[in-house]
Amino acid sequence: MTPRPTPHLPAQGGELGTAAPFLPRLGDLARDTARDGRIGVVVALPDEERRTYHLRPPGGGNDWSAPADGTTLRPVPARVTHVTPIRRDAVYDPRAQQGSLPVQVHYEDGGADEATLILTPDQMEVCAYQVGRLIDQRNGRHGAEQ
Repeated sequence: MTPRPTPHLPAQGGELGTAAPFLPRLGDLARDTARDGRIGVVVALPDEERRTYHLRPPGGGNDWSAPADGTTLRPVPARVTHVTPIRRDAVYDPRAQQGSLPVQVHYEDGGADEATLILTPDQMEVCAYQVGRLIDQRNGRHGAEQ
């Protein structure tokens, strides 16, 4: 996910174990596994009066509740908007017969992560052809429209 805090991701506690429970904050998006993965905006937190989370579909609609311990709720990660190459050398591994290209993954919330694009030889050929066509189009060469 993104390296900086986002409204889509919860504040996680420092508990030990396999995973800290997801305890969403007001306004967070959450996926409710008890409702077939339905996504909702947290509109009310558990307190002395309400012993459950209250969620509402992002576009509006009927509220529903989820247990106060958050056991049925999962975070909704920000969506990827695009990926750009990073100015570092690509590497070909002859043993694995694949190339790796450093890239930066950009998210709709403005965050970004570095990752590696792994390409088979066939995928490298397709990319080389497509990038060649883009360069031809940029340079206004004939035949680039094909």
